[in-house]
Amino acid sequence: MAIIFDDQKTISEYFKKPNIQPKSFATMCKRQAAGLMLTSDDTQQNAKELEEIERLQEKRYERKKKLLFDNLDLILRHKDEILATPRYANIDVHYAIKGGGCYIGPISTSRHLYFAGSPLDIGFKLSTLLEIWDTDQFKIECKCGGTAVIHYFSGSPLSGGSVATAVCSKCKEQIHGIRSRRFGNYMRIILDKRNEETEKVMKSIIAKWAQAEAEYQKKVAEGICSNPSLGNELSGEGASSNLETMINELKLKEFAETERN
Repeated sequence: MAIIFDDQKTISEYFKKPNIQPKSFATMCKRQAAGLMLTSDDTQQNAKELEEIERLQEKRYERKKKLLFDNLDLILRHKDEILATPRYANIDVHYAIKGGGCYIGPISTSRHLYFAGSPLDIGFKLSTLLEIWDTDQFKIECKCGGTAVIHYFSGSPLSGGSVATAVCSKCKEQIHGIRSRRFGNYMRIILDKRNEETEKVMKSIIAKWAQAEAEYQKKVAEGICSNPSLGNELSGEGASSNLETMINELKLKEFAETERN
């Protein structure tokens, strides 16, 4: 008997036992008589709504991914400006690069965490993506003379072999079947950057909480607030941006420079 592995699943998923808890026929009859189902209509409706949201989000990410690669030359031309501008550098682009391997499944470029019931999503930022694409592992020369960046890879952690797909920033050509790179090098860079991204976010939260505590203690000592609250002193990082806005602003900037010249 042959076992066929799907690189979209981890090895543990293949050996996972179904979560079945058998009940007696009498128990089932009593439960139905009481009008209680294992899954209520409200629960099913909630699951249906979540599925619709996920489908819409996937369509949204695909649109954003196409927009990013259609404007890749613009983004790379303004790389230094993007890295120096937090509202650009912190744009979420976790959907722009994907990878995975046999036995380990897909590699996530985002983390969905919960703290005391509150969600926290940490995904690859545009600055991180540009840093990844600046490595030799994730860029390759295109036949047109431009530089192509790898946005998808798969392979095996056992053999080390891999296959990847890149897109050229100059001619927009997709380059398939790139096999000259070690799978482990892809993994190392992606996982290291994901960990760096997580640490960066958590350190920022801790620093802002410490700043809020200092402001709170200062106002209490000075008697400025009649009813001081530490939560009121916690602030964010100012205005954020998105991929669509950034691309439009960069295009307007280039147009204005052309007009001046």
